[in-house]
Amino acid sequence: MTSEANPSVAQAPVPPMPSPLALIRALGLIAMIAGLLVVLAYQVTDPIIKEKELLALEEAVFRVIPGVDEKTATRVSYALSADGLKRLDDESAADANLFAVYDSAGKLIGLAMQGAAQGYADVVRTLFAYDPNCQCINGLTVLKSTDTPGFGDKKTVEGNKKFMANFKDLSVEVTVDKSGIAHHVETVKHGTKTESWQVDAMSGATFSSRGIGNGLRAATDKLIPLIQQHLSELESLPETEVAPQAGGVSKKEVSK
Repeated sequence: MTSEANPSVAQAPVPPMPSPLALIRALGLIAMIAGLLVVLAYQVTDPIIKEKELLALEEAVFRVIPGVDEKTATRVSYALSADGLKRLDDESAADANLFAVYDSAGKLIGLAMQGAAQGYADVVRTLFAYDPNCQCINGLTVLKSTDTPGFGDKKTVEGNKKFMANFKDLSVEVTVDKSGIAHHVETVKHGTKTESWQVDAMSGATFSSRGIGNGLRAATDKLIPLIQQHLSELESLPETEVAPQAGGVSKKEVSK
C-alpha cells in the first residue's frame, strides 16, 4: 500500500538543495586545502630529493672517470666560469659544475661535468669524464632519461656497447689560443661517423642520441676552454684538502 492510497502514511521531507554560492564556496575551500597540501609536500620532499640527487651525482663522479680507486681517491667540487675557478665546500657542492678527482698522492686523475639537452620525451642528463692530457671525453653515464624504454632510456643507452664506444676517446680539443673548441661535438646518423669529434647515433634512437650529443656540445663549448686556461690550478689537490687516510676514508679540511 502506497502513501497515495493511505494518506495516514507521512512522506519524508525533501531536503533543500544547497545554493550555487554554497557549492562554489565548498569547492573553493577544497581546492585551496588541496593546493596547500601540494605546496607543503613539495617543500618537505624537495630538499630530500635534491640531497639524494647530489649524493648520487657525487658517487657517479668516481665511477665515470676511468682508473679511480674509490677507497683512496679524493673528489673536489668547483664552480668554473669566466670569472675564475672557485673550490666549493660540501655545503655549496650543489652549485658545482665541475668535479675533479685526485689520487692518494694528490695528482689529478680526471675531471667530470654534466651535460643536458632535449631528448625525445624530455631533457636527457648525463655525466661525462674529461681527460686534459688527450683533451678528450673518456667516459659517460646517463643520470636521467625518460625517453622510450628499449630505445633511449638509461639502461638501453648504457647497454649499447657500440654507442658507448663513442665516449672512450671523443675529441674536444681546444684551439691554439684556448679560446674555444677546435671542432664542436657533432651527432651524426648511425653508421656515418668519420671524425673523432663525432657521435655515432644509436639506430632507432636518433632523438635520444642527439640529446646526449647536444648536451656534451653545450657543456664542452662552455667549460673545456676555461678548464684548459685554469689547468695549472686543477692539476694537484688544493692545499685546503687532505689526502684520504688509511682505510680508505676520505677526509676534507675546509678552510674557515
